[in-house]
Amino acid sequence: MKVAGIIVEYNPFHNGHLYHLQKTKEITGADVVVAVMSGNFIQRGEPAIVNKWARTKMALLNGVDVVFELPFAYACNSAEIFAYGAISILNTLGVDWVVFGSEVGDINLLKKIAMHLAFEEEGFKKYLKEYLKVGHSFPKARELALKKISSDNVEFLPNNILGIEYIKWILRMDSKIEPITIKRIGSSYNDPTLGSGNLCSATAIRNNINNLELIKDKMPEASYKVLIDEIESGRGPVTIENFFKIFVYRSVIDKDFLKDQLDVKEGIENRFYKYVFSSKSAEDLLSKVKTKRYPLTRLQRIFIHSLVDSKVNQKILLSKKPYIRVLGFNDKGKNYLHTIKEKVEYITKLDSYTVKNPVYNHLLELEIKASQIHAIMYKDFYNYMQLEYKQNPIYISFS
Repeated sequence: MKVAGIIVEYNPFHNGHLYHLQKTKEITGADVVVAVMSGNFIQRGEPAIVNKWARTKMALLNGVDVVFELPFAYACNSAEIFAYGAISILNTLGVDWVVFGSEVGDINLLKKIAMHLAFEEEGFKKYLKEYLKVGHSFPKARELALKKISSDNVEFLPNNILGIEYIKWILRMDSKIEPITIKRIGSSYNDPTLGSGNLCSATAIRNNINNLELIKDKMPEASYKVLIDEIESGRGPVTIENFFKIFVYRSVIDKDFLKDQLDVKEGIENRFYKYVFSSKSAEDLLSKVKTKRYPLTRLQRIFIHSLVDSKVNQKILLSKKPYIRVLGFNDKGKNYLHTIKEKVEYITKLDSYTVKNPVYNHLLELEIKASQIHAIMYKDFYNYMQLEYKQNPIYISFS
């Protein structure tokens, strides 16, 4: 059985995602497509607009065969750690390919750049230190260092960066996974405008979530129906602004609550505390705290991790493998899961899962907390606080 892996957020699933999925099947001829998907919080440090169970349903209705969870600790993190978590899961599953979108669309170019990162060449490390010393953020310093040692011309745009990180970890793990990239079509990753065609970014859809008729033709019908159902049922849209007063409350109770959170260094917690009581929104606060070294996405991740009180150690995350948890499957996926059950330990339902690995236990505890915090924003939140324990994997049968 040939298996293609994709790494996704589907926040929400739109026509560009459908194109990527269809091209994955066309290019690889895979028997099964498995997706590793972020849970209720995403890589950029924001809550998913609707929960992971709804987004799993979107994925399955549009042709993904199995959806696996990328745990919160990896999903809401830097590109490096996000990629490590996702590739670790796909490597454990033994997939044949990982297929991802990129702005450049040139796998050989991305491989060449990934080689510099994978083996940390001396020249690269030297320039990286220099650029960090003058105050650049780590992603910017890394970009400048790579440009300094490489004659290849590539823009360090979001999907290019993630693609490079995927390949880097494939190399470091000495994995047999073959990376394939598909050139992104339509609008750019962060383009806030819907445009005139039927392709746009997920950012544009989220920005227009209160004008549902405007986004209707930007999503497959099945995805749109799931989204509408979630919103009408009071389970979305969830945004970072929903959590601002909780953050203010935590600041009132304990001015030092940020100190040990993810990625908090160099006194950035003091900047948060300086501005939190004079800010009218999360956007206002983050814009005031933002610096050259601390770009918006990094601050958003700090904000979210402080709500979960995760205190995750990034070095430990990079030394461990995440658990394998099934969020949903179709008939093909059911057969695939049956074929791997003897060699891969995977979780289906938490209330029947006995934790054998203490690292898994900690990651699952964080996942449960993150999901409960996301659920606080639902209309009937009390019905969803124990959802992580009660929810079976979503099963979609087309037979």
